[in-house]
Amino acid sequence: MKRRCKIIAIMLTLVCLFVCNIQVLAADERLGTIVDGSLLTEETGAETTAYPLARGTYLSSGSGAITIKGARSVAVSGGTSAYQKVDEIKVTLHLQRLVGNQWVTVNTLGPKTAYNAYTVSNSKTYSVTGGYYYRVSGSHIVNEDGRSEAVPSWTDGVWVD
Repeated sequence: MKRRCKIIAIMLTLVCLFVCNIQVLAADERLGTIVDGSLLTEETGAETTAYPLARGTYLSSGSGAITIKGARSVAVSGGTSAYQKVDEIKVTLHLQRLVGNQWVTVNTLGPKTAYNAYTVSNSKTYSVTGGYYYRVSGSHIVNEDGRSEAVPSWTDGVWVD
């Protein structure tokens, strides 16, 4: 009786595997390596804050983030901050996919501009193709009294199944 139950259980498992067509996608062999400043991870999100190399007069920081929201959907967000109200402050965010060994922009959000403000932010959710690493790179710009200050940012890469 026990032997018959084991055989039936094995047969049901095999049938389920064939019928359900189970497919497992995993990050490729580059997991844990750095490509153009981004660590390739299996995390569900990544964020960064970039500061100017030399303390700017107006520009404080720029940030960016990517979050996996579900099946082949990612949220992109980020912002730019100034030390004080400035004439113009901008943020542009690029959703990038790793193709080979190069980050390729697949969507651009912005630029979003605020006037007479000390901060600006933007966010959007995108559908993406599975089986790739994605990251967000940003451009953060402040304009005040004819002077311009800028800093780039980029997150680590996250694997999307």
